[in-house]
Amino acid sequence: MKAVILAGGKGTRVRPLTYLLPKPMVPIVERPIMSFLLDLLKKHNFNEVVVTVGYLATMIEDKYKNGADNNMFISYSLEGKMVEDEIVPSGLGSAGGLAKVQNFSNFFDDDFLVICGDAIIDLDLSEVMKYHKAKNSTVTVILKEVAKDEVYKYGVVVTNENDSVLSFQEKPKIEEAKSNMINTGIYIFSPKVFDYIPNDVEFDIGKDLLPLLVEKNEPFFAKSFDFQWIDVGSTKDFYNANMMLIDKKVDGVTPFGKEIKESVWMGINSNIDESVEIIPPVYIGGGVKIEKGVKIKGPSMIGANSIIKENTTIDKSIILNYTKINSFANIKEKIIAGKYLINPFGASIDIEETDMNFLVDDARRDEKDLNDEQKEIMQMLKDIENFKINK
Repeated sequence: MKAVILAGGKGTRVRPLTYLLPKPMVPIVERPIMSFLLDLLKKHNFNEVVVTVGYLATMIEDKYKNGADNNMFISYSLEGKMVEDEIVPSGLGSAGGLAKVQNFSNFFDDDFLVICGDAIIDLDLSEVMKYHKAKNSTVTVILKEVAKDEVYKYGVVVTNENDSVLSFQEKPKIEEAKSNMINTGIYIFSPKVFDYIPNDVEFDIGKDLLPLLVEKNEPFFAKSFDFQWIDVGSTKDFYNANMMLIDKKVDGVTPFGKEIKESVWMGINSNIDESVEIIPPVYIGGGVKIEKGVKIKGPSMIGANSIIKENTTIDKSIILNYTKINSFANIKEKIIAGKYLINPFGASIDIEETDMNFLVDDARRDEKDLNDEQKEIMQMLKDIENFKINK
């Protein structure tokens, strides 16, 4: 069977993480979101997958290539063009991107799955496909019930007792929402849908296509299934998804690593001082060095090839790869990604611009590269801590 992963967006609500990565490549405990999706597609025999790409497209293409490593066929449809050796996205919208694929190769010759590349799910896609075919539906939308105060982030759907869609609201105000059943961005489409998608113009599934299908009285159904859906549409979602996976709250998934004790996973080739205190659940990647006196309180993640200097505390935080946390730092409920120090609600500090390398730095940088002022601050922090200990 055939599927499309929509992966071309800029992921503005997940910035600054998406300054570094396209959203489908954002890691949940060191594994890209898209890898979880490909596992699910493979499980349900969706073996031919087109990925629509635009923003930072080559990062996705270089990772998954032609799909051989996943034992499936993967192709890419670029929504953009090369300008001065850089890909500049020019999105056609989620529906317009599907039309581009169809116009290029007539790829969609039977009912097919469309899924957004920014969620971890365990949906029974085989059951969904059977439902869609039994209804002889042009489009089937998979729904999920959310709290009323969250409806503004999604497309809200109203159905009758037969699951026929009566109305569709794209990201309504909370007080105007007609339902708290929302569109998850998971669809089954019949090729007939292309009768309603114009060519070579920006056309969105939620904003344009679905309301048009309601207007035209096209067979169009929406149903809620029992499944776990972890949306990673914002920085807060990214933080929560990592916390959930480390805490074994993602169905059927645990961190990949050696479980050295209950709920503590570790990659290979790591150097952890025997004095380090680890309060589970904690994930530590490969090639990590953690010095004496460090305390790690879970749920927390230390990414591969990171260095945690002596007498530091990491508390409910996500530290991505190649990060160095300098001595005596206290990192609580933070995300550290590259040069960014982020709180779960999205506020961030550029470590380089604010000259905070004395606290957090790239693990590949030598301390001698710090300027005199940064070295002085580091020494002052050590002196204060030593005074407390000796006192």
